[in-house]
Amino acid sequence: MFQLIKGTSIPDISGLKEEYQIDENKLYANVSAENIPIVFESFLGKMKENEPLFLFIEVPCSEEDELRMNPPQSGQERTIKKYHRDVYYLDGYNREGMLMFLHSGVGELLINDGLVFFGFGSMDSHIELGKYKYNVLMGYLHGQETNFLTDIFDELHIPCEKNIVTAWQLLSDENPGTSQKYVFDGKDIYVLVDQMKELGLYKAETREED
Repeated sequence: MFQLIKGTSIPDISGLKEEYQIDENKLYANVSAENIPIVFESFLGKMKENEPLFLFIEVPCSEEDELRMNPPQSGQERTIKKYHRDVYYLDGYNREGMLMFLHSGVGELLINDGLVFFGFGSMDSHIELGKYKYNVLMGYLHGQETNFLTDIFDELHIPCEKNIVTAWQLLSDENPGTSQKYVFDGKDIYVLVDQMKELGLYKAETREED
């Protein structure tokens, strides 16, 4: 049975199943919660031992920052019309270092938080794999052979389909989806980001939500 991550809820997910599709140099996949760490572990395991890797983390901006970035028009109340995300990177770590993060409370929070996007990638080949909303994983091949990613899903017996059905297509007024912060060991994603700055995590940009 397909399982959503802990920070996400949809009443009826009977139409969801594990599957993936290839669209040019991108891979899209539905992955059940218990298999997400396995997919990332396999992805990192395919990297060379000392290949320089990066971790990216995207978190929603605070309400205070959103109001600052959405100045009111003359005579109007200040409202949020466009939402933004802060994008952070951590680099300078090899395969072993990134696996350490994945297998720790860092990985637990990143995988199960309903608001955060995150992923790993190579600074050499630029191939990357990330987790986005509602258990959707996205991989970017950047000219690499597709089997670098497809082998991961094939080994888990996750089938390739021409067009997959994601949770986004199941959402409606009668079947609403919710995503929220996930707290693990007394920490949420914002506490984690602040703590990881001591390890070299840095803010790269603030961008509009798609």
